[in-house]
Amino acid sequence: MHEVSNRPTAAPSANAAGHAHPVSGVAQVGHFFRHFLEMCVTMCAGGILLNLLVLWTAAQIGYPHLRHQFPEVALLIVAFNYALPMVAWMRFRGMAWRPNLEMAGATFGAWVLLVGGAWLGMLPRSGLGDWWLHFCTLACPLMFVIMLFRLDLYTGRAGHHAHAA
Repeated sequence: MHEVSNRPTAAPSANAAGHAHPVSGVAQVGHFFRHFLEMCVTMCAGGILLNLLVLWTAAQIGYPHLRHQFPEVALLIVAFNYALPMVAWMRFRGMAWRPNLEMAGATFGAWVLLVGGAWLGMLPRSGLGDWWLHFCTLACPLMFVIMLFRLDLYTGRAGHHAHAA
């Protein structure tokens, strides 16, 4: 025999399936671009400051021309310096590790494109050292493309906390 419970059952809420509330198209576009601009500003401003610190430190220990002496290594440091503040900001804002790593991958993807282009003769190797100031012009568009693959996350259709497990 089955026992019948006299306990009341909770009525299903409108959000029981875990779906976010509908967001208008204009709000979704605004959310996407606000998130993109937050990441770019944080990445570029933080990265430039970290790069200046690295270049100053390198000069103090005997490598005043690090960017031109070891351009591939210098650009790898630049990629890391741009990723670090962006990842810190995204974690502060509650983003999960996977989207964080994808966005950080954009900076390392920019490094691969620049260094690969120089190694293949498409870019002058001597010019690699000058890319540290323009790194955002390559990394930000790469982040934009990556964001297009996760529209639900970056438009606010699926809250960014939904993936933060």
